[in-house]
Amino acid sequence: MNSRSILTNSALALYLIFILIYFFRSQLGIEGRLWMDITKTLPVLYLGAISLFLTTNRTVSAALILSAMGDLAGEEKLFLAQISLFALAHICYIVAFVRYITPNHNRKIITALWYLFIALFGLFMVSYIGSATLKVACSLYILLIGTMAAVTLNIESKHRVWYIVAALLFVFSDSCIAWNKFIARFDYAGLAIMTTYFAAQLIFANLALRERK
Repeated sequence: MNSRSILTNSALALYLIFILIYFFRSQLGIEGRLWMDITKTLPVLYLGAISLFLTTNRTVSAALILSAMGDLAGEEKLFLAQISLFALAHICYIVAFVRYITPNHNRKIITALWYLFIALFGLFMVSYIGSATLKVACSLYILLIGTMAAVTLNIESKHRVWYIVAALLFVFSDSCIAWNKFIARFDYAGLAIMTTYFAAQLIFANLALRERK
C-alpha cells in the first residue's frame, strides 16, 4: 500500500469519525452554539481541506468548502444564505464535471426527461412556498442542482455510475429538506438528509482523487 492510499484511508476514517460525532453530539454532551456549529460544519469542511492536498481539482475543493459554509448557515437557520452557498457549490461541481462530457444521442433523451422531471417537481415544490423571494431563490437552486445532476448523466468516465449516484443522493437529500420544511415534517428527516448528503460529498471528493490517478 503506497503512502497516498494510507493517507486516503486515514482521511476517510477521520471523516467518518466527524460524522459520528455530529450524529451523536447530544449523547456526547456537546452543547452551545459554537460547538453545534463546529460539529455540523467540520465533516465536509475537513473533506474540502483534505481534497486540496490529495487532488488538483480545485473546483471540487471549492464546492466542498462552499458546502461546509452552507452547512454552517443552515445550522444558524439562515436559509437564504444556505441555499445561496450551495448554489455556488453546485456551480463549482458543474464546472468540474463538464470537462468529462461527451456527445451522446441517447443521453440527450435521458437528460431531456430528467429536466422535465426536475421542472415538474420544482413547480410542485415551489407551489408550497409563500414568500416570493423564497420562490425565486428555490427555483434557481432547483435549476442548478438539476443541471449538476444532468451533467453527471452525460459524463464519459469509467466512474460515471458513481457520479450519477452521488448527484442523485444530493438531489434526494435536498428534496427531503424542502419536503420537511415546506410541505410536511416526517420522522427521521435529519437522518435521511444528512446520511445521503455526507455520502454524496464523500463520493464526489473520492472521484476527484480517482480521476487524478
